[in-house]
Amino acid sequence: MAIGFAARLRAAGISKGQKVILYSENRPEWVVALWGCLLEGVIAVPIDFRSSPEFVHRIEAIVEAKAILIGDEVELPQAPAALWKMAELAETDGTPIPTSESKPNRDDTAEIIFTSGATAEPKGVVITHRNVLANIVPVEGEVRKYLKWSRPFAPIRFLNLLPLSHMFGQAMATFIPPMLPGVVVFMRGFNPAEIIRQIHNRRISVLVCVPKILDVL
Repeated sequence: MAIGFAARLRAAGISKGQKVILYSENRPEWVVALWGCLLEGVIAVPIDFRSSPEFVHRIEAIVEAKAILIGDEVELPQAPAALWKMAELAETDGTPIPTSESKPNRDDTAEIIFTSGATAEPKGVVITHRNVLANIVPVEGEVRKYLKWSRPFAPIRFLNLLPLSHMFGQAMATFIPPMLPGVVVFMRGFNPAEIIRQIHNRRISVLVCVPKILDVL
């Protein structure tokens, strides 16, 4: 699916170094979109789905986004950039595409993460491919030491309650689970009884959350 999305980016003329906004609730297609951007060297600009349309439009203007991927739980009036629905990514067939001649290197920008900008203009934090690798390569080295002991429990199941627009939530949904291998479960809302039900029914081993969620539980 990520390869299929990369092909769609190429067909739309969106190339290395250009920006695509990801404005959606947590869902598998979000991960597909991120991997597709990484494959093509397109810069992903994740925005929390709880952000206002006005904030999204401000970011769109700052980064000169070529497309905005929207989820089912957001509303965005017509924008200068192309509007694509996340749900449509499930329809891609994953047809192999030729290798891009402009493959990204470690010092190319992978993502730009913006602050909320509640009291000032939002500021973008530039994340390079090297930054991402600096986070996940040491983890992979440690994980390998314990893989043989984790096999009876495989696949390790993660319940991820953090927005994918934040780097920790993103890493725990996108980069870490494939090392194990693992399965990621997303859910909408933070009802404590529903969280407990998901942990029980889906045999969750890892809850990815913030301390506030633990207080609620």
